[in-house]
Amino acid sequence: MKEDSIVYLNTRRKSDYKLQKEAIDQYCKYRFSIRNIFHDYRQSSKPPEKRDGFLEMLSFARESGIRTIILYNLTEFSKNCDHCVKALKNLHNEGFVVLWAEKNFIGYRGDPLQQREALADFIDFLDVYRHAGKGGGNGPAVQKKKRPIGRPRALDAQKTADLIAARREGQSISAICRKFAVSRSTVSKILANYPELKGEWKGTRRTAGPADE
Repeated sequence: MKEDSIVYLNTRRKSDYKLQKEAIDQYCKYRFSIRNIFHDYRQSSKPPEKRDGFLEMLSFARESGIRTIILYNLTEFSKNCDHCVKALKNLHNEGFVVLWAEKNFIGYRGDPLQQREALADFIDFLDVYRHAGKGGGNGPAVQKKKRPIGRPRALDAQKTADLIAARREGQSISAICRKFAVSRSTVSKILANYPELKGEWKGTRRTAGPADE
């Protein structure tokens, strides 16, 4: 005998409904009888508890006493991890068994009660890491590296030495700028103590004319 169930779908495109419904029908074929289907369209940004279709589904489930709720998959149920975990936790606390037809990684497909217990363990696991990421909980804390104050140095000591060596080898200022990704003014500052390595002015020098005398 098939077990009564309720289906909830959340779609982003009109064509998604048919695709999700076909997957649900295949999933329920030999095990579940679908008593009703509830649907929200383009509501992914909202928490499930603020969607009209989801609230209607909850009301029907409570009134009918049906405890099995079937989704298409968790990704389509909610794109927001916090919203998804909160909704699953609330459904579990009310005694509902939440299943999904696609990408069901929980297992125990033949035993809804065991799947419900496994889902509860998974929710607890996610809760630890959700709170840890916000600076609370007992999960592993990630310490952010402090950025040094001030403007970062263009070249470190080793690269500065390499730049000077490249100039001694006869490489042009332009080639050095490209090689070390620095400006001509930076190269000029580095070579300030090495006058023999500085380049000569390649532009046209202006000569004094009668008007300048």
